Amino acid sequence: MDEHGSLRQRQTSSLEQFQQILAAAERIAQLGHWYLDLETQRVQWSPQVFRIFRREPSLGEPSFPEHEHYLYPEDWSRLQGAVTDCATYGKSFELTLHIRFDDGIDGYAQVYGTALTEPDGSISKLVGLVRDVTQKLTLEAALCKREADYRLLVEQQNDLIVKVDAEGRFLFVSPGYCRTFGKRQEELIGQRFLPLVHPDDRVSTEAAMAALYQPPYRCYLEQRAMTNQGWRWFGWSDSAVLDSKDQVIAIIGSGRDIHVRKLAELELLRTQRMLELALESGNIATYTADFTTGEVYVDERYMAQLGYEPGAIAVTYDWWKTQVHPQDLAAFGEQSQQVLHGELDDFKAEYRFHHHDGHWIWLQDHARVYDRNPQGVALAATGLRIDVTQRKEAELKLAYRAEHDPLTDLLNRRGMWRAIRRIHAQGLRARRPYCVAIFDLDWFKRINDQYGHLVGDGLLREVAHLFRDNTRESDWIARWGGEEFLVLMPDTDLEQAVGFVERLRLQVETTDFCIEQQSVRITTSAGIARCRFDAEGQDKQSQDKPGQDKHHQDKNTQDEIVNRADRALYAAKHAGRNRVCIDSDGLCTDSDGD
Repeated sequence: MDEHGSLRQRQTSSLEQFQQILAAAERIAQLGHWYLDLETQRVQWSPQVFRIFRREPSLGEPSFPEHEHYLYPEDWSRLQGAVTDCATYGKSFELTLHIRFDDGIDGYAQVYGTALTEPDGSISKLVGLVRDVTQKLTLEAALCKREADYRLLVEQQNDLIVKVDAEGRFLFVSPGYCRTFGKRQEELIGQRFLPLVHPDDRVSTEAAMAALYQPPYRCYLEQRAMTNQGWRWFGWSDSAVLDSKDQVIAIIGSGRDIHVRKLAELELLRTQRMLELALESGNIATYTADFTTGEVYVDERYMAQLGYEPGAIAVTYDWWKTQVHPQDLAAFGEQSQQVLHGELDDFKAEYRFHHHDGHWIWLQDHARVYDRNPQGVALAATGLRIDVTQRKEAELKLAYRAEHDPLTDLLNRRGMWRAIRRIHAQGLRARRPYCVAIFDLDWFKRINDQYGHLVGDGLLREVAHLFRDNTRESDWIARWGGEEFLVLMPDTDLEQAVGFVERLRLQVETTDFCIEQQSVRITTSAGIARCRFDAEGQDKQSQDKPGQDKHHQDKNTQDEIVNRADRALYAAKHAGRNRVCIDSDGLCTDSDGD
């Protein structure tokens, strides 16, 4: 393979690699990119942006003013203002916009934009990203097609041979040169070649020609020239012809049409710039793992995610495993083994990772194996990582808020039902009883009427603290609604529950709550129900009549246990309040009379 062929192969390989990384980055990060020509107001979209806007690619991109169709008036004004500031002052922007898709469905898109500055300092184009995009047409297909076209052209073309004198006048031109430039030999002989060169390339061409007058009397240059197909890129290998006194008397050049390859290089530069923007905007780190040596090659963003300076530590596969949270490492351990042993090519996971500062961060990891041995064992993989800590923490906070009361920070009704179902299932498997107690603060409305709702809310918080401080670690507490609280007591028989609830009732009765500089006293009524799975309970009933068995089982359902505790609470309030009543096989009695 000649030098040019080797160069083409390396460039083609580089193109493919960058294309794959960009495609993966946009797919994983759900990003699309766009251009805006400020002079023409013409917008260019990546395929992912078409997907976000649910717009058929055959319609082409809308102009910038036509984007108003997709936005609500307030967001359209915001986008116009941001684009104006960016185009005028070079101020980058980041907006979250409410989108009206073509299919009638609303959605949201996060838009980033920045200015591309010309050498003279002017701004002619804006470039940016749109988040939540899926690919329609991958860069890989486009670059592979360019590569195939380039290879076909290179294999079929003929080299161009010329000879010029010291003044740059043609002494000889090959037939291939004449065909390429659409001229006859007699038209070219004696004429200077420089007028055929693109004006922007003439200075570099003259500098390269001047270098031919110094050892080693050879040079390589790339320039655009006006051919019968318009401006095209050519690569020239030139050598000086010396006389007996080592004076340059002529120059022989061998040229090759590199137009497709050069456009691919320019595309590669644009792709590199877009890739860098995508990686930085999405906080995406890249890495390559060599499983034969255990080494992991990472970029600066990888180290920055973990709080390390570049090169501060040597990243290895074994080190990585020690830094993953043990619970998460166990969760995706099977997937890791499947990837390593050839059952899967892709590794996808979200896990906690130990930060250099000592805290845990959440990472989204997507890797693909690209090399295996004949037995299918992974040798190397490349991947992307995104810091998703903020999203995961937000998800966890939302999940917590969904099951907790915001006033008391106790479980709410939804969270308590989840706990009851869990304890009921555990009790059924282990044949162990549990009890439910529902408390109601007596005459709580009078507190609100006398002192106001601020004191009432404070009293609820204080009672919640009292319950939390005086219950076991295994117990579950919820604000059941209004001034009602529910305590779930696993592995607890009725006698234990009665004593425990009586102590709580007495603690409430004897506590002088100081709220908003007010001294508040209150009592509470409580109802208790139990669920039993032992021989005296469900198993014993199975020996009775079928109707009795079903009746007993109905009373041992989760809903019925709570209903029985509620009926016992009603009995306590009906009996004069400030007392505890129990439900024993459907019969409510005062705790003193059980």
